[in-house]
Amino acid sequence: MRLVSITCVKNEYDIIESCIRHTAAFVDRLVVLDNGSTDGTLEILRKLEASGIPIEIVDDPAPGHYHFARATRLMREFAVKKYNADWILPVDADEFVSIPDASDFRNSLSKQNRPINLKWQTYIPDPGDDPGEKNPVLRIRHRLAEEAQTWFKVIVPGELARKEKASLTQGNHAVQLDGKNQDAGVLDGVSLAHFPVRSPGQYAAKVALMYLQTRATAGRDERWQWHYNRPFEILKKNPDEFARRFREFALGFAVKPENPFEPRVTLDPLPYLGGPLSFTSARKDDAVLIDNLLEYAETLARRSAEIDEGRS
Repeated sequence: MRLVSITCVKNEYDIIESCIRHTAAFVDRLVVLDNGSTDGTLEILRKLEASGIPIEIVDDPAPGHYHFARATRLMREFAVKKYNADWILPVDADEFVSIPDASDFRNSLSKQNRPINLKWQTYIPDPGDDPGEKNPVLRIRHRLAEEAQTWFKVIVPGELARKEKASLTQGNHAVQLDGKNQDAGVLDGVSLAHFPVRSPGQYAAKVALMYLQTRATAGRDERWQWHYNRPFEILKKNPDEFARRFREFALGFAVKPENPFEPRVTLDPLPYLGGPLSFTSARKDDAVLIDNLLEYAETLARRSAEIDEGRS
């Protein structure tokens, strides 16, 4: 069985090495599309490639949030056509397949014949986390005991991915055939650990860039950014309040405002398979937002100039 992971990434410097090393422990090939990262993410990917990890890096710096189109391209052109995948695992840089044993996971997957759903488990920063631990998935050891809403990400069988009208939905929450979501099963004991909120600076940059990138997407669906709207307005008007409410945002990530939710956390460290980090260094958290925003603003300004030049 040949298992290929696909990932679209932008500015995930603090966690990309952890993700690649963990995922490489149980897949045969990794394909990572870098969407114009400016924070050192791309440099880490290149070092990982040079170190011998079986990773292919795809460059796509276009500023819009066309995640579903990019992921579908990776599934079709790379996982299926280039690497002849039997199974395709779409994961974001902040998502880690939580499995008790890599061999058992692969064996169980090889016996399936339809898409597999991985249930999200959201991990939450805690005041007791070790600030000296640079690997965020080792530092952040608590997760929500229960999710406000059950979210899934999908693993796609190669046979389905090869069909002409197969595509991934925005966020890789489902696989569609001719625009219709396909039924999916589950694997016992397997989930997807999600680390979306890791530090105040990281989350502020994530909120700002995801909101702005989605706004720059032609033909966007407004539902793509609903979980960034409120934090973005607070960040824009009062950054100090945003920082004070950091853990509140973490506890309520992807919780719709109309849903009542009383979050509880439980200690459940991820069984991390990746080993030590070699290329990730600590950086000042309060500089992350301004650095990423200025780089993105420069990219948009450059693109605007190119469009104007094309009209003249």
